Amino acid sequence: MNPTRIRRVQARSWLAVAVVLVAIVICYLRIAADKATEIIVYNPSGFKATQEAEGHCWTGSLAAPRAGAYRCAVDNAIFDPCFAMDDSVACPVGDPAENRGLLIRLTQPLPTPPDAWDNPPDPKNPSPWYVQLRSGGFCGVLTGTRPPEFPLGCVIPGLPEGAVCSEPVPLAHKSGIYASTCGSWDGQQLHQGRVYFVTRMWL
Repeated sequence: MNPTRIRRVQARSWLAVAVVLVAIVICYLRIAADKATEIIVYNPSGFKATQEAEGHCWTGSLAAPRAGAYRCAVDNAIFDPCFAMDDSVACPVGDPAENRGLLIRLTQPLPTPPDAWDNPPDPKNPSPWYVQLRSGGFCGVLTGTRPPEFPLGCVIPGLPEGAVCSEPVPLAHKSGIYASTCGSWDGQQLHQGRVYFVTRMWL
């Protein structure tokens, strides 16, 4: 076979492979974009204590406004949210899917309404305390000083330390898919703002 013709056949083959790869990537992105956000109601059952301490809880959680979630303290350190167990509370640290963190042995009874929440978590109107983004980032509710429109403090690849996100909202044209507006907050305004899809959120 003519060498020039061989090169042309090889070029066509590589082009065909490239077209197939592009098509696969496009299909994957479409499938990923259509995947519904997973909404998880956190349950401390099976919690793994990496640390234990004595402490107390004096009010309902600011991060997770739901029954069974509290704002607690060990000495001068505050932990929020913490979730009721038998005679203790579980305070998750890191990814809630790992279900591990600080176990506080209570020195006082848990507060009751009106000093604590009595409403169950509502997956239809979620108010998440932890969010995972499709970009690989993750967020937790800021319970101290924060911009009111951006209550989530986040770690997001490509953004500097101190990134924030808005509370996730459902997309009107994509049923079951939630997204947040995220960026870098300088104390007055948002920079590098863009929309991030939410993979999972915990209530």
